[in-house]
Amino acid sequence: MQTTAIILAGGKSKRMGTDKALLELNGISLLEKSVALCKTVSDKILISSNKKEHSKFAYPLVADEIKNCGPIGGIYSCLKKSDTEWNFVISVDSPMVNVEFVQFLIAEIKDFDAIVPIHSGGKEPLVALYHKRALPEIEKRIRAGNYKMYDLLQTLNTRFIDSQSWLNKYPQLFANINRAEDFDLLNANSYFK
Repeated sequence: MQTTAIILAGGKSKRMGTDKALLELNGISLLEKSVALCKTVSDKILISSNKKEHSKFAYPLVADEIKNCGPIGGIYSCLKKSDTEWNFVISVDSPMVNVEFVQFLIAEIKDFDAIVPIHSGGKEPLVALYHKRALPEIEKRIRAGNYKMYDLLQTLNTRFIDSQSWLNKYPQLFANINRAEDFDLLNANSYFK
């Protein structure tokens, strides 16, 4: 099935204090890692960002149509630009997601608005699949000032995919780099390959 890959790279990185997308582990930026992953599952990639430094990969940059509403705004703007029904969304600060897991998610596509991994630690709405038919509900939430992804998932026809076995096999699968300590931990343990 044809999908578009959407990389959420436009965050403010407040807790990190620097642009997370350009952080390098083993000489590879987080954005470069995300692009490499996305290229394995789609030839259509959109980068949610308005930073010109993120344009070096020659994929379209999509600025938030509605500003300052977090990841939901990036997803909304990119879904509007996408020309495929299904879209794989990944946050640039999730560098340990692997191609096998993305292929697993894509294979689970059925008649839903969203396909979202779930495990003992919670839900992963920023390593997930979204159908374009989710756009009206996303817009409604943004216009109402409710930017919470978890709330959105409760109103969409969401399929939650049990991914605990994947997490057991790859304990760092959903590792998220929000703070300098997160970055240092991944770097020190050479998890990043």
